[in-house]
Amino acid sequence: MPDDERTGTSEPGNLPEQDSLLLEWLEIMHPRLARFENFLTPREVVTDYTRDSLVSLERLILDRWPDRQSFAQEQDTDFNDGATRYIGETYLRIAGGGWFVNHDPNFLYSGRLCILLDVEMPVPISPLNLITTILSRRAGNVLTRIWDGQTKNVAERRLAEPGWEPVRAPFPGAIPLSRLGSALTPSVR
Repeated sequence: MPDDERTGTSEPGNLPEQDSLLLEWLEIMHPRLARFENFLTPREVVTDYTRDSLVSLERLILDRWPDRQSFAQEQDTDFNDGATRYIGETYLRIAGGGWFVNHDPNFLYSGRLCILLDVEMPVPISPLNLITTILSRRAGNVLTRIWDGQTKNVAERRLAEPGWEPVRAPFPGAIPLSRLGSALTPSVR
């Protein structure tokens, strides 16, 4: 099947089940984000897709779970889904790119929702794995370190290529696996 069809340009009924599930997940992005922002996070948590919002979310995650094991046993899939969406969309807003799922068992995040940013030498980011990293490290700076690094990458590329702006994958935001190319290097497989 051509990759163009995997991005949603063909009829959804013609897509492999895994691709259809990703497109369905992406198609309900906005209502699920609104639910996360308005109903699943306390009022004191900032949800404006800024660096400060990542600080606030990371603090909430650290307060909510004492460790990775308690997170793994969490039954609140609504919060986990919302946090995954929020983290990914926050990074995509600063650095462009899109969502993908690679089901290759050799891929580091096989079967997990990932984003790939529109920057030089992009590396796949799994928002769900970032949550477990937050809980392992408990440093309070996991999400902001990525924000800082990506805003630096974007600024450097703008200087090197005047007029360049990060490009967001068109709605629904899925990236075909063939376009991932160098992002799926052996170091992340």
